[in-house]
Amino acid sequence: MKAKCFVIGIFLSLVGCKEPKFNEADFIGIWKSEDGANIVINKDGTCILNELNKSIVSIAKSDDEKLTTDGTWKLIDNVNNGITGGINTGIKITYNLVDREGKGEIDFYISGQGFSENKPPWDLFIWDGDPDEMIKYKFVKHVAS
Repeated sequence: MKAKCFVIGIFLSLVGCKEPKFNEADFIGIWKSEDGANIVINKDGTCILNELNKSIVSIAKSDDEKLTTDGTWKLIDNVNNGITGGINTGIKITYNLVDREGKGEIDFYISGQGFSENKPPWDLFIWDGDPDEMIKYKFVKHVAS
């Protein structure tokens, strides 16, 4: 009997870890961080970055530098967010560099709620420093009131 319970427990835990299916519509809207930054993700594949902490998302000399620009976004597969979750889907944002020619890129990981962080509502995040420290620069979808 113990063996049956063990096998059933393993099966249920594996089923619970299945990655959810994402649609682009899940990400359309305004995503806000605790520091006041936000990302506007549009249905047409464009996006706007407002006041992102540049020292986290790119190379910057101080935490005071902010990134405000426009760009494009798309869902990507096979991202590895490291320590948490089993979600291999992410969002790649390609943005226009401010004051010079070229593009920059940010790969955002997706996490959610629950033990495996695989249930909605979703968050977008990048690691702030070493992933072993578990500090996320996190964006939560704004719900209009």
